[in-house]
Amino acid sequence: MVKYLNLIVLGMLMFGIFVTLSLGSSTALTVYSPFPGEHVALICSKELILNISVYDPVAPEDSTVAVTISGPYDIKMTSAGVPIGQLNASHMLTVTDYEFPVTLFEANGTQISAFIPGQYNVTISVAGCSETIPIYVISPNEIEFLVYVYSNGLPLSGVTVSIYNVTNGGLLLTNTTNSQGLAELTVPYVYTMTNEYNITAVKPGYQLVYDVVTVPADHITPVTVKLTTKPITFVLTPVYFQDMGVTEPAEPAQLPGTPELVYIASAYMGTTFSIIINATESGMPVQGATISASYMINGKQMSSTATYIGNGQYNLSIILPNSTVPYDLELVVTGSYQTNTYTFVTLLSVQPNVVGEIQYLQSEVNNLETEVTTLESEILSLNETIMQQSSEIASLKMYLEGNVSYFSMQISNLESEIKYLNSTLMTLSSELTTVNSTLSNEVNSLTAEVHSLSTQVSTLSTELNNLNTTVNNLNANINNDNSKISSLTTLVYGGIILGVIALIIAIVAVVLVFRKVA
Repeated sequence: MVKYLNLIVLGMLMFGIFVTLSLGSSTALTVYSPFPGEHVALICSKELILNISVYDPVAPEDSTVAVTISGPYDIKMTSAGVPIGQLNASHMLTVTDYEFPVTLFEANGTQISAFIPGQYNVTISVAGCSETIPIYVISPNEIEFLVYVYSNGLPLSGVTVSIYNVTNGGLLLTNTTNSQGLAELTVPYVYTMTNEYNITAVKPGYQLVYDVVTVPADHITPVTVKLTTKPITFVLTPVYFQDMGVTEPAEPAQLPGTPELVYIASAYMGTTFSIIINATESGMPVQGATISASYMINGKQMSSTATYIGNGQYNLSIILPNSTVPYDLELVVTGSYQTNTYTFVTLLSVQPNVVGEIQYLQSEVNNLETEVTTLESEILSLNETIMQQSSEIASLKMYLEGNVSYFSMQISNLESEIKYLNSTLMTLSSELTTVNSTLSNEVNSLTAEVHSLSTQVSTLSTELNNLNTTVNNLNANINNDNSKISSLTTLVYGGIILGVIALIIAIVAVVLVFRKVA
């Protein structure tokens, strides 16, 4: 029985302790962020961004953490207690960049369209306990930078420090380091998606160094930046640019968004552009350095090498091609001497050769003036000729006017003759038509007769062929007869000869007889 009484007493004691702890839990809730009086930058007027961190060792694990915010001019939440998360196993909750949109707030029953700077009260509630933290919402106007520059571990004075807006490359401020190597710069706060600043440090004889720094939206304390550079022993320094005999001093320039210094020059197409470069080693002129420029023309990689002209200076020349439109060249000039190298960039704007065009146009103008003089002389000569012709025309006009009646009579006679000729021509045309008709009939008749005669000739030709055949046959017969006659002639001639011989013999015999008689 005593045992059970002890247990009851112990239970009542523990219950009392639990009630006591519960009643005193308001002192157990601890808010680490935001802290009282914290300055919160109002980056965007449409939302309030807070970092919240709470700890409650008494509240149960997974307890909901809710936030209620009120501000100036009766600004408050339309619904109190917006849950932002739960306590973890360590009874803590940490939320970074939690956004409270303006749509959750009202003022005097009307929803607000934008937050305004001023004091706001942030009430954080956990398991029935709450803490209210006053904060100040401010417009981020300026950021202070403390830039330290060192060389070989020691502060470097006389360094030009510049701060640029990374978003648009605009220069915000420039200052020079003091004997402690410090340059203090206070610049307008630039709100971008990254809140970035480009900080550069440059000093003649030292390497240019830079760093990109991101500044948190709620940062209100100075930003410390440390940069380290080192001496440059071998240096190339453009002295001046030269084109078409005109020199232009070479001055370094800072382009938006780029920390490196560049040189900007201009030249004309179709000319030889030169950069006179001074090369030094530890401040002394250098002979024997190798200096060249690389660049792109029409998509082709090109290069040119400088020549030494004395006293540590080099002439780097580039022939600029002609083009229908202006163009830009990025000349990357690199020099080397022993084991050291140095590089600088020249941006060259190449424009049409206006001077050459002017000279050409002047030559054309001179030629045109010569032609104009020649034309004026010809015009004077033509004017004289025109005056002479005008005089002749006037004389001819007077002559014609005096002979108008004569020419009118002649024209009338000619018209009569033309009428007569037209009548005669019509008569001849009619007679020609009749003659053509008669000739056509006669031609047709003659054509028929010719056709008949042609038939007769054909018949006679056939008969002639037949006669020729008959004649040929007769000739053959005659030839045969001639052959026969030839044979008979031979016999006749032989008989005649024999007869003559016989007659001669007879005569001789008679003569002999008569001689004997005598």
